[in-house]
Amino acid sequence: MKLSRVASTAAVLGTVVVLMASTLAGASAPTGSQTPKADDVGITDDEIRIAVVADVENQLVPGLFQASVDGVRAWAKGVNQQGGLAGRKVVVDFIDSHLSPDDARNAIIKACSDDFAMVGGQALFMNNVDDMVACPNKEGQPVGLPDLPGLALEPAQKCSGLTYVATGDQQYCATADEHPQTYYPHQGDFRYYLKQEKDLHGVYTVPTDLKATRDSVIPQVQSGVDLGIEGDGDGFYDTSARATQSAMTPIIRVVQDNDSNFVYNGNAFGLMVFLRKEAKLQGVDSVKYWACNQGCYDREFLSQGGADVEDTYAVTYTLPFYSEYKSNPTMKKLVNQLGGPDQINANGIASLVASLLFQDAVENVVKTGDTLNRETLLQSLDGIHDFDAGGIIGPTDIGNHKASPCYIMSQVQDGQWERVYPKKVGTFDCNKKNINELELDLTEG
Repeated sequence: MKLSRVASTAAVLGTVVVLMASTLAGASAPTGSQTPKADDVGITDDEIRIAVVADVENQLVPGLFQASVDGVRAWAKGVNQQGGLAGRKVVVDFIDSHLSPDDARNAIIKACSDDFAMVGGQALFMNNVDDMVACPNKEGQPVGLPDLPGLALEPAQKCSGLTYVATGDQQYCATADEHPQTYYPHQGDFRYYLKQEKDLHGVYTVPTDLKATRDSVIPQVQSGVDLGIEGDGDGFYDTSARATQSAMTPIIRVVQDNDSNFVYNGNAFGLMVFLRKEAKLQGVDSVKYWACNQGCYDREFLSQGGADVEDTYAVTYTLPFYSEYKSNPTMKKLVNQLGGPDQINANGIASLVASLLFQDAVENVVKTGDTLNRETLLQSLDGIHDFDAGGIIGPTDIGNHKASPCYIMSQVQDGQWERVYPKKVGTFDCNKKNINELELDLTEG
């Protein structure tokens, strides 16, 4: 699946992505007495309309990505309080994709006709983006619909050529049609654990509910094995986000039989809660590192796990917003717009970061004096190579599709998430070795 984007009737605009963000204090206002020029779908003299396509109401996980919608709305509220964006009020149109491929596609069609861009969305079944690629501008040219999601898992979306995401591996898209593919997963957290103790071995849980989710986790956990954290038993254990504690029993028995000292959860945080509770029930005490993806960095993880999840580690690719949001002016304003840190999670932060990217891209077009439209927005995004969302994430070269090597480790201590590495507030470990390169064949055909 090669990167492509219909840019005009003449040619295809270049490859995907770039990111850069500014603080709310720097939100744009008209220069002088003139409103910057703009002309396209979703823009009037007074408004810029953006669509948030997210899975919220559904029977499986009600309210799944509500935090993403809230995050974009909080950003828009702050921008509008500062005078708007490009001299216009930001209007957020929420379109619920309901964990449905059909609803996700219908959402794209609606956004194409009503909105300037899609921003901050999190839709797990965005597996058909034909309407996004063919989306016409105001003149009827198939420029495409800019997509700046908080999360993109499906290859169709991630590799569309129109999708600009601040986190995740888009660099592999260049080899998506090859066998094997080349992946560039983050391995900083595994390097951290091995710095603490060289002889680590244990089990890794990987999600099975969606192929796209599994494929996003497999390269990462394989990196842990390649670094030297050997898997016990089968090594990787398929788990469903809907699993119960009893489904963790055979995994914990493997831990017990092998005196495993490392357990990694690559699934939803509820699975780590069950792993910890089951380990306690079976009297397992060999594990030194209960390691989790950034999904565990959540207040709900603490409330559900209680004392049983003490000492759990979690990696984050943003500043640890529970303990440090006041230290970063950008994050502080955004969190305050949401009503405080209890109202936020990693999904909400990811969508806030996407919103800040959109803001910077728009402001960059305004600075050039060009007319703001979908084509100039895409060109602006293609030119951003050092995005840090006002310090919320580490510098990221999205223009070259490269995931940032920057990360932070936190640990549950006395019932609260606390930063443990790097120690200094506001800093990241951005060693280039935190990004791995490996070949795997995860695509069909």
